[in-house]
Amino acid sequence: MTKQAVFSFSLVLIFLFHCTKTIAQTPDILKILDKPGEFTVFIRLLKSTGMSDQINGEVQKSTSGYTVFAPNDKAFSDLRSGTINSLTDLQKVQLIQFHILATGVTLSNFQTLSNPVPTQAGGIGKGEFPLNVTSSGKQVQLATGVVKATLGKTLYSDDNLIVYQVDKVLLPLDIFSNYEPTVSAPSESPPVATKVNESGAVSLILNGMWLYFGIAVNIAAFSL
Repeated sequence: MTKQAVFSFSLVLIFLFHCTKTIAQTPDILKILDKPGEFTVFIRLLKSTGMSDQINGEVQKSTSGYTVFAPNDKAFSDLRSGTINSLTDLQKVQLIQFHILATGVTLSNFQTLSNPVPTQAGGIGKGEFPLNVTSSGKQVQLATGVVKATLGKTLYSDDNLIVYQVDKVLLPLDIFSNYEPTVSAPSESPPVATKVNESGAVSLILNGMWLYFGIAVNIAAFSL
């Protein structure tokens, strides 16, 4: 085998190794969310809208990374009944896109963002699905104009993709302008226990006896 052939063969091996390494390191949003076992509704929406494939594809090509805010199943269960099912297919896509930023934002970098923050659903103008982010230390809140969500734990983080848990579904104002959050029914106050001491009970009985006696005397006097 000539030196040129050996050199070419080496280049092919290096190329294949690089490709295999790249594929192995490419994050999969569905696998990331499936591991904790508490994002079944969000996973179902990602699949039905085709957004899971789009995210995975965009992440591979992106140079700035992506950030995904993932509401857990409890966040969806807190919504009014029929909230998600009432959406059109386009609105479901926009809802998922509203949970995505086209840049990787680490926890310490949220305070550097300028509001309003553009999402994958649009820009920063009215009707373009922007988010407002407030950060204080390690606490980050996301305001949509309908709900305020708190950033939870980091589910995944690398140079290509960062996934955070959020405690509420991010409802964009442009879709949910008439949405009214569920209100928990006020708890009933427990009945107030009335304590009657022994002397009070005797006094009550005695008063009753005297009352009865007084009525009987009056009736007898009237009859005379």
